[in-house]
Amino acid sequence: MKNFIKTLITVLVISLIGATENQPVLNEKQQDELMSQVMQLVWEQVVIAKEATSAAVPHIREELLENLCSSAPSSYFVTHADLSDSLTQAENTSASIFVSSDNQSSWIQNNNVAPLNTEGFETTWGATTAISNTGSVNWYLQGSLESSSLGLDFGQITVSQAPYNADNSFPPSSNLYANLVEDSSDDTGSDYDIVNLKATYSDDRLFTSLGLEGGCCSEGGFFGPWNLYVVAILNPEAETPVGYAYGYGNGGLGQLYPAIYKVNGDLTSGQVDGFEVLSDNFQYSTNGNNFEASSLLSIITNDSDWGVWPNSLEGIALVGVTVSAGLSGFDITTEILDTTNPGVLIMSSQSQTGNAAPILSNPTYENGRLSVVYTDADNNLATDHSVLIEGDMMFTMIPETHTYSEGAMFYLDVETSGIVEFSFSDGADYTSLEFDLGGSSGCQLVGDANGDADLNVLDVVLTVNLILNGMGYEACSDVNSDNELNVLDIVALINLILG
Repeated sequence: MKNFIKTLITVLVISLIGATENQPVLNEKQQDELMSQVMQLVWEQVVIAKEATSAAVPHIREELLENLCSSAPSSYFVTHADLSDSLTQAENTSASIFVSSDNQSSWIQNNNVAPLNTEGFETTWGATTAISNTGSVNWYLQGSLESSSLGLDFGQITVSQAPYNADNSFPPSSNLYANLVEDSSDDTGSDYDIVNLKATYSDDRLFTSLGLEGGCCSEGGFFGPWNLYVVAILNPEAETPVGYAYGYGNGGLGQLYPAIYKVNGDLTSGQVDGFEVLSDNFQYSTNGNNFEASSLLSIITNDSDWGVWPNSLEGIALVGVTVSAGLSGFDITTEILDTTNPGVLIMSSQSQTGNAAPILSNPTYENGRLSVVYTDADNNLATDHSVLIEGDMMFTMIPETHTYSEGAMFYLDVETSGIVEFSFSDGADYTSLEFDLGGSSGCQLVGDANGDADLNVLDVVLTVNLILNGMGYEACSDVNSDNELNVLDIVALINLILG
């Protein structure tokens, strides 16, 4: 038995030595070639993503994220965003609002975001979301458009704000990620097949997740092929063709390892000029089906080639890539296993706890135009923007702008006189303001609620409506002159009619 074990060990050792001898160890030139080819593939995807996002950014900055605002936290939470005609008419344009009323523990996805198409809101898209907790709210916007509308041919591009990872938790729980890319499955082997790309942010960190159809992450054999999993990061407004990447690998005889990589190239030749490990100071996880990675954003943004930061978008572009590298004889071979469309992460979101009631100011009436300024410190839109004229006619006023924290003027073109009452709400609190236009003849006949110089049942009906609907004070309906409208006025009015 001992002789058998010795023989077996000897055979195994000889086999191992023979296998090692038949597999060349990477020399320095091969090592350089391996990394150069791998980074060439990564850089090519960065260039494609940069071209795509650079074309989309002006539309995103000026049209998709302009004048984001909401109502105050309420049971029916209203959100608005102003989009230009050029973007709304693009093919396959869609938007979703994500709302949380439980401190981001869960999100309600509302895909029913549509143009309002009303006067004053011609380019505004809006949505109303029912929520249970009205004490606080978090929300963010996600938009998607067909790239062909921008003269590109890579399919849909998603632009999204994201939940806010206040505690820098890593890996973030699923409720703290925004989904930037959905990628088809069965593109390659399941362990390299990317199905989604997600991201979130904090004050100083970036968090990404590369989702795979199979388990994460197949490193490859000792002698290859070896695999690298990459989330490429780029500044759409940078002038230099430089990409950064969270990369995970464990192979290439020590050449591929987890790190933050930097790679640049020459657009004229289409070749990589150089690459380096920018830092290995980052967090990563390969548990389950996801490669998750995070670092201080400043490691990337402080690099001299990154460009201006924060950029005008306060956002970054991301693209997912899986790469395989190996030896074919003494030659290095590389190939892209899978890649995603780019997604754009906007590093912002909206939240509100509590509420400050809006303020109405500067009422005016000139040349037949009635106006008032609505100001809300929380930048809450006006869910109700009405004016009561002549005590019985209610009109909806029209906004000139949608910058409510700065003060937005609302107007109505109408010929009238006397006292009008503005009535506005931010969704949680109402505020009102009376304004005397002048030119009123006053109450010529006590009880004449409709001003037809006659006392009859029509005046009774109008007075009842004023009382029941809380439409404000009307002097002619205050028959008993106690400065209140109630049932006593109705009784007095009936007596006048009968007597």
